[in-house]
Amino acid sequence: MANVRELTRTSGKAYEVRWRAEGKFRQRTFAVKRDAERFALRVENQIAEGTTASPLVRRVLTVAQVVEASLEASRPGLKERTHRSYVQIYNNRVLPTFGKRKVTEVTRAEVQAWIVAMNGEGLAPSTVHHCYVALKKAFRYAQDDRLIACNPCDSIRLPKNTDVHAFTPVFLTAAQVEAVSAYLDATAEPYGLLVRFAAYTGLRAAELTGLRIRDLNLKAGHVEVRQTLQRIQSEWQVGTPKSRRSTREVPLVNRALTAVLREYLFAHPNRANPDALLWPGRIPGTHVVDFTRVFDVQSFRRNYLRPALASTDLLPMRFHDLRHTYASLMLAVGFPPYEVSRWLGHGSLATTDSIYAHMYPSDYASHVDRFEAFVAGRG
Repeated sequence: MANVRELTRTSGKAYEVRWRAEGKFRQRTFAVKRDAERFALRVENQIAEGTTASPLVRRVLTVAQVVEASLEASRPGLKERTHRSYVQIYNNRVLPTFGKRKVTEVTRAEVQAWIVAMNGEGLAPSTVHHCYVALKKAFRYAQDDRLIACNPCDSIRLPKNTDVHAFTPVFLTAAQVEAVSAYLDATAEPYGLLVRFAAYTGLRAAELTGLRIRDLNLKAGHVEVRQTLQRIQSEWQVGTPKSRRSTREVPLVNRALTAVLREYLFAHPNRANPDALLWPGRIPGTHVVDFTRVFDVQSFRRNYLRPALASTDLLPMRFHDLRHTYASLMLAVGFPPYEVSRWLGHGSLATTDSIYAHMYPSDYASHVDRFEAFVAGRG
């Protein structure tokens, strides 16, 4: 039970709230009796609910201070791009609203109102969700550090992603892949081979950019995805694949592609260096490719892929759509979805299902035969 007692000080009256928690006596002093009584009621409620009242006597931090501490604690386990994304969200969306507030004062209702306001601004539901996750992460850090008794981000209603069914990836046929590649064979070697490689391995852009000579294991018949290379704030930074399952071996199922890759490796100017990058980049201001430069996906799409698509009467597409093309071709061949999921480096089969389920084979004749054989065997 929390007790309020009046104190006499040189500066005037004060009111001390005193209670016992976790085997120790705790106290806080207030200048106004009503504030002391409200605080005592709050202490009693938390004790009655079985939650700790210890955070109530500690120095109360602001949300901005908690965010800073949370970022510092999580940074060793985050990729650089992910860390920068969190910093951007906190600076642009979280701190302007909650930064100066004490972490113990923010309520669930205020967080819900913040979510509704962002949705009302026209932000995409996925963007609102990212902002919510960032705020919840900071409050979870405060809760783990016993700065707050409960997380005000719990039980928040988020806007539904109404655009989930509007996602329309582009899928090329094998003939269209060859048409685009042939155009680039004639105008910008070796980018025709690169398009075939991307369409028949499904590597992400950063994975393909970071691919080294050592990662192309033609003897084993697969590509070893071990590192990424991304431009972050004008600097190329080496990283690891997106997730644990993204570190993988992707089989080379196209023999013609494997044969051309063997010739390509033999002619590669840096073939003696296993750590040399596999693909060349473009010299700025020209269309000349140079093996001393890093392959830049955005530059490639702007200067090479778009003209190739236009010349073959194909609609504009992203470089990432070559990855979708790979998935569509592998599923059309009839490879099991769980194998395709592993080759794509998806975090789980559920991710593959959410994007490509409509491409799974729909011939159920074998299922019908199995069921009828089972029923007949039962008599």
